[in-house]
Amino acid sequence: MDRNYCTGEFPLLRNDLTDKLTQMAALLEKDIATLEHNDIQILNDIDTITKGLSELESITSTYFLNCLLSEYTDHSKEISRSIHKMSLNGQEALIVLEKNDPVSPLVKDGTPMNAKISSQLLESIFHPESLLSHGAVLIKSDMVVSASNVLPISSQIFWDRFYNVRELSALGLSELCDALILLISKDKSTLFCLHGSLFPFSTSSP
Repeated sequence: MDRNYCTGEFPLLRNDLTDKLTQMAALLEKDIATLEHNDIQILNDIDTITKGLSELESITSTYFLNCLLSEYTDHSKEISRSIHKMSLNGQEALIVLEKNDPVSPLVKDGTPMNAKISSQLLESIFHPESLLSHGAVLIKSDMVVSASNVLPISSQIFWDRFYNVRELSALGLSELCDALILLISKDKSTLFCLHGSLFPFSTSSP
């Protein structure tokens, strides 16, 4: 089985992730050790573990997203800043970061931009009144190549949840190339998509 690794050093996030994993492991070990005594307290622990796993998923995804962004662009802080601001403002967004596989042949109807990445530019593109806000932005290295791109829709059938058009577009493109796709939904939730999988992540002010 192939394993995917990413580069980058984010000690604060890594320490937070390590602490959460350690706490979870300690609680599980305690419950395993006391299970034979039929201690009803285990029910409360299971509830704590369930809530902790959801938080752990977000922290883990945030950590690896930061690692991944450093592989795709030198302007990861600008992108992170824009995502944070747009999420706070309830702006929907779809951002594609090209890596090795060419993305342009896989998308259509994009408006050429060829502008340097900046938080202000991304925020203006995805402003609700912008004519470019309904498609995806394509970023390559340190440049915003185009905006308002239409992405291919995933042909997969999903039984576990309902996916909106932006999510299906992100999944569809990620199934065809090694691009990293970032999404902000109407409900302010943030996701990233890679190799046909969606992962939630949390935003914080850079």
